[in-house]
Amino acid sequence: MGGALFTLDGILEAFGGRQAEPGFLERPTALPEALRGQSMIVYSPRRRVDESLLRPLGPPEDIGGEVLEGNPVLSARVDFSEQGMMAGIFKSTTGKVRIHFPFTEHATILEGEVTLTDETKQTRTLKKGDSYFIRQGQTVVWDVKGKHVIKSFFNITR
Repeated sequence: MGGALFTLDGILEAFGGRQAEPGFLERPTALPEALRGQSMIVYSPRRRVDESLLRPLGPPEDIGGEVLEGNPVLSARVDFSEQGMMAGIFKSTTGKVRIHFPFTEHATILEGEVTLTDETKQTRTLKKGDSYFIRQGQTVVWDVKGKHVIKSFFNITR
């Protein structure tokens, strides 16, 4: 495979949850003002995502991805993080990245389009409103051809 792992800890570090801002993800004030105090957050492909609430993750290599094409830039908003579980919004700009999933993930595409190819060469192009499920340990190539793709996600690490 050749690349480092795309890791939950890498995402947490990029958000300051491990180093720069200890406890960032656990504090309710870390959530955008519009989301604080809500018992339910709705992710919908019928509404545009407020990208001003996303925080940069840097290049994929910073969180363990292996860039195969282009110069994709990643950003995210973490709405929940607790005991190996994480939920929020993720954005990637144009490019192709190989990711070894260290967590099980369910996600729904909110904007844009992405083509996923697994280790068996099974390929699926997902568009706004489509969802996927990837098991922990799988390797997937994530290919964004348009301007960007935005997904809502829920990850579990065991």
